[in-house]
Amino acid sequence: MKYLLLIVISLLVLSGCGGDGQETAAVQYIPILPVDTLSLMNEIGVEVGDSTNTFGSIVSAFIYQKDKILVLDQVASCVKIYDSNGNYLQQLSRHGNGPGELVMPWDMFIMTDGRLMILDMGKKGFVVFDDSLQFIEEIGLWPQNPPMQGTAVSDSQFVAYKVDMDMADNEIVMTRRVALYIFGEEDWDYIFWQDSIEASMNDIIENPSMFILDLHDPMSIGGNGSDGIYFSLKDGEEYQVTGWNPAGEEILSICLDLAPVNKSMEEIAAESTYVNNYISRISSGGDAGLVFEPDPFKNMVIGVDIGPDGNLWVRRGTSDSPFFDIFDPENGELLHHTVFPVDGWSWKTSVSPDGILAWEEDPEEEYQKLYILE
Repeated sequence: MKYLLLIVISLLVLSGCGGDGQETAAVQYIPILPVDTLSLMNEIGVEVGDSTNTFGSIVSAFIYQKDKILVLDQVASCVKIYDSNGNYLQQLSRHGNGPGELVMPWDMFIMTDGRLMILDMGKKGFVVFDDSLQFIEEIGLWPQNPPMQGTAVSDSQFVAYKVDMDMADNEIVMTRRVALYIFGEEDWDYIFWQDSIEASMNDIIENPSMFILDLHDPMSIGGNGSDGIYFSLKDGEEYQVTGWNPAGEEILSICLDLAPVNKSMEEIAAESTYVNNYISRISSGGDAGLVFEPDPFKNMVIGVDIGPDGNLWVRRGTSDSPFFDIFDPENGELLHHTVFPVDGWSWKTSVSPDGILAWEEDPEEEYQKLYILE
C-alpha cells in the first residue's frame, strides 16, 4: 500500500494516558449517555452507468464550502464534485503527468484560505488548487517518501504524517513522524510526535504484515485550523487521543478504559482478501507473494476530528457500525455518542464542521456509494 508499501514489496522481491498538557481527561469508566442516530439524507453511486456517478475507489471525501461535496477517486485519478443534494457538477483533474493531473492520489485536505491540497504519491507531494478549484501549482518536495496524511493549521502551515527510511548496520530504520510543515518547504518546522521501527530483511520477509500495519495507516489526525490538532495511534488495546495547539503544546489527553474486541474470522478473511487484492492492483500484480495478515484486534480509535457541533468526534473501531464518542474539546468531557446504524467492517467516515459523509472501502454489493448523513 502506498509508496512505502511499494518499497516493501520491492525489498521482498530482492531477497497509559496522561502527559504534561494543560487539560487532561483520564476516563476510567463509560457513563451511560444518550446515543444519537445519524440519518441518511442522500446517497451517490451506482453500479454501472454514467461515469459521473460511479466510483473506482474512494480514498477521501468531504463537504467543501458548505454546498459542495468533493470525492477523491484513486482509480479514476480525479476529484468528482457534487452539490449538497448529490447532483454531479464537474470533474477536477484526470490521470496523467501533466500540470494539475494526478498519478497516484492518496488524500486531500483544505488549507484555511480554501486551497485544495491533493496528496499525490506519483507527484512526490501536493497538487494544489485555489478556492475556486482552479489549478495553481505542484509542490513535489519529497522524492522518496512524501507525507501520507495532513491537516491544515493556517494559510501557510499544515501538520502531516510522514515516514523516512534509512539503512544502518544492515537494519532498515523507519522513522514515523507527525510534524508541522511550512507550505513550500521540504523539512519540518518542528515535531509533535515521532518514533522509529528497526527491522532486518529477514523481519520483513517473515512478517510483512507488521510493516503494512505500522507504516501505511497507523494513526488518525484531525484538526480545526489554529484551534487544535488531534491525534490517536490505531491500537487494539489502548484508547487514547491527544490534542496539541499549533505551538506544539499538549492541550488535551483523553483515555477510555475499554476492553479489547476481537475481529471475527469473517472480518479477518474479508480484510485480508481486500488488502491482498489492493496490493496487487497498485503494484500492477507485482505483490511478490506478500500475504496480508490483519491484526486480530479491532482498533480502539480510527478517527478524530471536529464535527458540525464544534465538538471533538472520536470514532471507535470496535463497533460494527460507525460509532462516535463526542467530547468537549476544551476539557475532554464525554458528552454523548452518535451512531450510523449500518454494519460493515470497512466503513470510512468524513467528519467536519460542514457535515458528515460515509462510504465502505469493501462494500458487500461490490460497488461504492457515498452517503450524506445528518
